[in-house]
Amino acid sequence: MLSGDKLKFLRYMHGKTQKEVAEWCGVSTRFVGMVESNFERPSEEVYHAWLNCCYGLGKPLKRKAR
Repeated sequence: MLSGDKLKFLRYMHGKTQKEVAEWCGVSTRFVGMVESNFERPSEEVYHAWLNCCYGLGKPLKRKAR
């Protein structure tokens, strides 16, 4: 699994905003920032959705009610 720094770099290089990644992954923008700062680790499902968002593959995850 890539570190938060590398996920941030990947997002940046593909021209995605934190908001776009958050919406695609079904998480909050704050969570995306915390992952990129290495304060949180995404689940495997969110991690794969993040990569799919950056590369434009697949479909977005649905936001889960808490």
